[in-house]
Amino acid sequence: MRQLVMEAPSRLRLTEADAAGSPAAGEVRLRTIMGGICGSDAKVYHGHLRHASYPVRPGHELVARVVEVGAGVEVAPGDRVVIIPNTYCGECGPCRRGQTNICERKASIGINAPGGFAEDWVLEAKYVVPVPDEVSNVQAAMVEPFAVAWHAVHRAPIGAGDEVLVLGSGTEGAFCAMLARSLGARVTAADVRDDRLAFVQALLPGVKTALASELPPDHYATVIEAAGAPDAIATAVRCVQPGGSVVALGLAEEATLPMQQFVRKEASLFGSIIYVRQDFVEALTRLTEDAALRASLDQLCAGVWPLEAYDEAYHHALSGKPGKAIISFEGGGSP
Repeated sequence: MRQLVMEAPSRLRLTEADAAGSPAAGEVRLRTIMGGICGSDAKVYHGHLRHASYPVRPGHELVARVVEVGAGVEVAPGDRVVIIPNTYCGECGPCRRGQTNICERKASIGINAPGGFAEDWVLEAKYVVPVPDEVSNVQAAMVEPFAVAWHAVHRAPIGAGDEVLVLGSGTEGAFCAMLARSLGARVTAADVRDDRLAFVQALLPGVKTALASELPPDHYATVIEAAGAPDAIATAVRCVQPGGSVVALGLAEEATLPMQQFVRKEASLFGSIIYVRQDFVEALTRLTEDAALRASLDQLCAGVWPLEAYDEAYHHALSGKPGKAIISFEGGGSP
């Protein structure tokens, strides 16, 4: 079977490997259908992610088909599933509180554990979630980053008519703007790049766009920081209303918090990291019910490349251009 292997930073190869064996109890054997490439994959490629290990098989934004199951598994051969790519022990303090996203023993498949950019592989069944028929393979390949945004927009109260600002208009920022709009909020998407703002404007009619330098102070009930830039938290605090909420989703190494301004506004600051299983379940349910939201996911896809053209898919993802690059493990493609 074929798989991609990141041997070291900037050294990605398509290799042959032995087929996966039969799954043990509580496991499933999977055949990957499609997988997306995200900002974390780009950081692993460049060697800029501290917790990455090499060599590693990448791939964590995945839709796969179950081909074989071990004992005690609820899914069946033939089922399509999306993957929860962050492991959890179920025993530590956060896990016992239901916060599996911050498990003390968490590993991340595709980053420091073998990922799903392979034709044939085995995974614990607790990390798969069935995909409804209404959700296409392309849409399902984006459910993992969609679940990240789903978790983030539910960290703070967002209601109909609220003014919501999303800082950063990459894929996660676009998903956050998409979801906040679906909740009835009046959404503004901001970025420092005109091409990303133009992309969001075309993707989400009715969402305002602005350069970060043009944003009014004290205006937004909720600010979602999805830029990951060092100065974005300060911008968020400047722009949030008194009594409003800031959701920090971006992963800048360090940021400065203007403490007097933050305290005098009595604002709330929420961190948001990945998701829990329920976020996947709720996100898939929402996609099943909302054809317009599914169509927006289709528009967010920049193209589907066959596995043999993985280098072209990575080239798009590494370029920083708007839109999600997806690799197909079942042939075909539409770059």
